[in-house]
Amino acid sequence: MKSKIQGKVKTGLVICQAVLLLASVSLLHGCAYTHETRLPGNIKTIYVPTFKDEIPPEKRYTYQPGLEIEVMNAIIDRLIFDGNVKVVEESQADAVLKGSIVSYEQEGLRFDNFESVQEYRLFLVISFELVDRKTGKVLLKEPNFSGRTEFFTSRTPSNVRRSAANNAVTDLARSLVDRIVEEW
Repeated sequence: MKSKIQGKVKTGLVICQAVLLLASVSLLHGCAYTHETRLPGNIKTIYVPTFKDEIPPEKRYTYQPGLEIEVMNAIIDRLIFDGNVKVVEESQADAVLKGSIVSYEQEGLRFDNFESVQEYRLFLVISFELVDRKTGKVLLKEPNFSGRTEFFTSRTPSNVRRSAANNAVTDLARSLVDRIVEEW
């Protein structure tokens, strides 16, 4: 009788171990990260021209000169880093990423007792479209796509603002490339 009980316990343990192993494998497989491109299969190369500056003159309170070139360079750098598409000249490209800067704004985020701004949030907003160069078909279009950063005021505001602008451009480029190439 004792050996029958021991046999059933061993069988039960083996079944439990098998179920736990199967559940673990299923759980790990279901949580795995996948990196698939959202671009059509024929899009292997991309061209990124200089973005246009379309910020209305009456909204130019804190704009950084040359930002459109910085945006283009940051996007190109991020595309190269990502590696899903190759950045090439327009004549060799499967797709063209056209864009314009439509807004560059900062807002007060934190204030001191005298209502002076201690921390700002900077938004860089662009409009872009990704176009299949051969067919002219718009593959992706976003009229208000943004990058942002937060920064504290300091005694050297021009250096802080320049650094904040760079951070907003980097955030924008990262988000834009993710939006173009990744399917979640």
